[in-house]
Amino acid sequence: MAAAVYAYPWNFHDLDGAVSRIRAIGADEITLAASYHAGKFLQPRDVKARVYFPEDGTIYFRPRKAYGVVQPKVSVLTTERDILADLCACDDIAVNAWVVLNHNTRLGTLHPELTVRNAFGDAYPYSLCPSQAEVRAYAVSLCSDMAENYRLKSLLLETPGFLTYGHGFHHEFAQVEPNAWLDAMLGLCFCESCRAGAERAGIDASGLAHRVCVAVDGWLAGAESPSLDHWNEIDPDLAAYHRFRCQVVTSLVADIRAAVTPAVRVKVIATCQRPHATAYLEGHDLASLDAVSDGLELPLYQSSPEAVLADGRYVLGLVPPSRTSVILRPGYPDMMQESDLTETLHGLEGLGLSDFAFYNFGMLREMNLDWLKRALTKKVHYV
Repeated sequence: MAAAVYAYPWNFHDLDGAVSRIRAIGADEITLAASYHAGKFLQPRDVKARVYFPEDGTIYFRPRKAYGVVQPKVSVLTTERDILADLCACDDIAVNAWVVLNHNTRLGTLHPELTVRNAFGDAYPYSLCPSQAEVRAYAVSLCSDMAENYRLKSLLLETPGFLTYGHGFHHEFAQVEPNAWLDAMLGLCFCESCRAGAERAGIDASGLAHRVCVAVDGWLAGAESPSLDHWNEIDPDLAAYHRFRCQVVTSLVADIRAAVTPAVRVKVIATCQRPHATAYLEGHDLASLDAVSDGLELPLYQSSPEAVLADGRYVLGLVPPSRTSVILRPGYPDMMQESDLTETLHGLEGLGLSDFAFYNFGMLREMNLDWLKRALTKKVHYV
């Protein structure tokens, strides 16, 4: 069994000590954030900051390639010390780079012409559009740059597709009740690149955008919202548009895989929402993404072992377990007791899965790390 721990570079004040702690847990890999967004992080064990605010939209490696219109910004932390390089120099642990691609408010603010635009024409600065040529070029350069210059086992791609409407933007406000249909409609991108690509595929994108606007305005005025499945069924352009969006994202991942040295695996974090059956809303066709990459990494962030297994079974109906890895959160908000972790691991192993990752080293309590150590020790003895 392979075991990885997700981690942020700002938690490696004592790199040797952190690596030793992770190894003592029973993990043999570190998955380090190499491109990340802003946030507010509560850190129970960090020796320098209980609450940490990272820079928005920066990278945690030192780039060596030439980039195009979209340029990376190196974090101040990385100008002082290249944590990724130091980890890659360790002989006793493998390193994966966790790469957040299209969720980047800094870049979206600098390049509003490259962001997702809803049916009303409103730009979402937190969401770069994967239909845009410059966004695609940036993603390919970012990934190939890291793979060429760091001793990595894998790249883990997060948000290679379209972000959902609700994605934790700073101080989101609404005084209408949320629902899945509204979020799906407001999450559709109708930027110029998406419209042009859809039209080439024979889809009336302008007509669809108009119908989405009419329907959303009707609901905002008080009309009853249709179900998401019903809308997909009654509007053939909408179903075709989802397929087009999936092709956009699949082709981007294929381009990244082609540009990255074969020695480094390219895996896709399958979704940023729950359950995986709704991943298509991000343009993620799970079977197609698996086919053009080295497999999927599933964030099975569910509130019970039963829910985790149900979501896992759904995905494994589409992709093989041998190429599929899993991310679990061994603590709040998913696992409230140690038995949740052991039952979940045992159940997932029963589905044929053997490659696990755990989120997140800097945010877990000491007792959660102890749960993980005991669970991984049991697994090693069992295997």
